[in-house]
Amino acid sequence: MRIAVKIVGSVVLLLSIALSVTAQAQDKTVNDGVFTESQATSGQMVYDAQCKTCHNMRFYRDTLRSWNNQPLLYLWESIMGTMPADNPGSLMFEEYTNVIAYILQEQGFPAGEAELDPDNGMETISIVSP
Repeated sequence: MRIAVKIVGSVVLLLSIALSVTAQAQDKTVNDGVFTESQATSGQMVYDAQCKTCHNMRFYRDTLRSWNNQPLLYLWESIMGTMPADNPGSLMFEEYTNVIAYILQEQGFPAGEAELDPDNGMETISIVSP
């Protein structure tokens, strides 16, 4: 009986720690300065050349609303897999990332010190509606 109590106690403790770490990782949102000014500036050039003819910024405001509370990485993957419409996936990863930074900036989200990086933490950044 004592061993079972200790095992159950250990499992509960480990689950509590895991949930705490997960909750902390998910606390970051696009309001927390998750891209740099430089990325947004570069993203505007790509946006103007590749996206602007089909999508205006109102489209992206509505898009961000539909992705509310979802990880930013999911939106990045969706855009990368479907855009540009005539040649999906044809841009470099950095270009897709910079376009996301530009979209966020244009929707009023602040720039920060760290670059947005799909390989480093973008799955822990939640989208919030503009």
